Amino acid sequence: MPTDTLHIKNMVCRRCVMTVEDICRDLGITDAKVSLGSVSFNTIPDAELMSTFYDRLRAVGFEPLKSHEHIMLENIKAAIRFYARHNSDEMKYKLSEFISDSIKVDFRYASRMFSSIEGRTIQSYLMSQRIEYVKELLFDNELTLAEIADRVGFSSVAHLSRTFKKSLGVTISEFRNTGTRMGIDEL
Repeated sequence: MPTDTLHIKNMVCRRCVMTVEDICRDLGITDAKVSLGSVSFNTIPDAELMSTFYDRLRAVGFEPLKSHEHIMLENIKAAIRFYARHNSDEMKYKLSEFISDSIKVDFRYASRMFSSIEGRTIQSYLMSQRIEYVKELLFDNELTLAEIADRVGFSSVAHLSRTFKKSLGVTISEFRNTGTRMGIDEL
């Protein structure tokens, strides 16, 4: 049974888990269980080894989280990322209900805490995630704009186009010709 769990910011995919597993292996930490956003230790490494572990995590773009608020913030962000990509017709949750159900905390509290730490609203973060998802779908070049708008939760192509232009300062056509994507941790 794990005795201690370290939460880690910016772990957003399976490759991130594999990277942290590699760091643990390199440092001889063999009894750690790595999952998305956390590492659970059966035996807590000594302070010097943990310091090296933290340094190695930071060197590859991860950040160990210590406070309850920062852990909750990462849980809220993970819920928003999921919501931005999976809010289809069969799952027409309100964002506030989805966050409350996902992280088991009152949405008003979560919203105030998110804004105070991040310096922006949950809705603003959701929009950045949706726009990044639109960019990904545009790069894939498999869907029409109408299909992209529907999949990402915009009411119409016009709504998608206005929001895209307002968010990035370029039209969808201009982006298709010159655009780049950002990593999730950079949003």
